[in-house]
Amino acid sequence: MTYETPAAPGGAALTAAVLGGYLVAALVAALVVGFAYARVPEAELSGGMAAFGLAHIFYSAAFITIIRREGINRSGWPFAAAVLIASIALGVWFAPGQAAMGLAIPATAYSVIISIMVIAALMSKAPLMAKLGAVIFMASDTLIAVGMFAKQPVPVGSVWITYAAAQIMLAWSLSRRS
Repeated sequence: MTYETPAAPGGAALTAAVLGGYLVAALVAALVVGFAYARVPEAELSGGMAAFGLAHIFYSAAFITIIRREGINRSGWPFAAAVLIASIALGVWFAPGQAAMGLAIPATAYSVIISIMVIAALMSKAPLMAKLGAVIFMASDTLIAVGMFAKQPVPVGSVWITYAAAQIMLAWSLSRRS
């Protein structure tokens, strides 16, 4: 699959470089922050959310680059709508816990950023593996929120398993685009 268009000779190499740059930036941000904030006290979580939010912005930029080059995936809208509805419902569920921890604004901003990333993935013509990686990344973060804000038990290891799977799926599938 190529990105080159008649209006932009050489566009494939340029877009691949841009996409690769976003991917590397997202992976570095996500991995460094993931390890650095693995055991951070809850009071310092807004910094971790900001850094992970930055990773999601880079992933969003990669998916938006694909949309700009290949067009929108119109068949993705029902899934995107489901993500939006789920995000709103989860936001309502998590709101009391977020407010109690003084994280209502950063947690809501983070939720909006990750929702945009997943919706951009679903609406792009990215590989299915990348779309699934985006959704699983959101599932991983949702597991964290369930434990932290809803005070519900989360299966041991489920956050790291889904996080690692998401990163691998995103990195593998997006790095194979040329």
